[in-house]
Amino acid sequence: MALKRQKVNILGIEVDDISFPKAVDQILRLAEPEERGNYVVTVNSEFVMLARKSPGFLRILSKANLALPDGSGVVISKLIFGGREQSRITGVDMIQELCAKSASKAIRIGFLGGFGHVAEIVAKRQKEKNPRLKIVFAGPGDEAIGSNSRLKELFDKIGRVDILFVAYGMGRQEFLIDRMRKKLNVGVFIGVGGAFDLLANVKRRAPRFAQNLGLEWLWRLLLDPARLWRMRVLPMFAILVFGQVFKRFFKSLNF
Repeated sequence: MALKRQKVNILGIEVDDISFPKAVDQILRLAEPEERGNYVVTVNSEFVMLARKSPGFLRILSKANLALPDGSGVVISKLIFGGREQSRITGVDMIQELCAKSASKAIRIGFLGGFGHVAEIVAKRQKEKNPRLKIVFAGPGDEAIGSNSRLKELFDKIGRVDILFVAYGMGRQEFLIDRMRKKLNVGVFIGVGGAFDLLANVKRRAPRFAQNLGLEWLWRLLLDPARLWRMRVLPMFAILVFGQVFKRFFKSLNF
């Protein structure tokens, strides 16, 4: 489905300048019965930096039906480069809102990914909050790791899935979606990273004040210092953004 989109270019990545309610509404449109193979990505600073060095990942992001701003660095950069919407759109918030909205509709939901029984826990909790929610699949999806054909066989048995949340972490989940989106009868795939862990309380989400201040990344780093390795690209992201700002400024002065 072709959506009307207002996008902002952040270091070569087109990110949608969209409010959270409008993003949810557009995803529900992508999940309509006649739709198939759509996908949504949630972009943070690490996504942008990975796309700059991986042409394959850049291609996947550029083809997404929606590239939503997740991460304070992307939101701030979007505002710097002319965007208007100030809110982050996270995987956790999307899962909860889409499940709530879908409960009153004939929308079939799936949870694919995570470790152990995390997907099942998330599905159970969403069902408890939304008793009428139609959940048709919840599991770690070992088939996705070992064999695409086994995953297709599994989903052929399930039948149609209107919204499939995929949680394998940055990059891995997007490449899986790209491989499988034309093979599975899924309306819209949504990559949600570590959202399952947070919703299942395997990991603690940052307090609301930290989220509002754009410091959720710091909270997650304090709880999981091993994340420092993947966060090493953040200073370079900031340098590149401000480099673009200065370049535009001097260009406006005809330097």
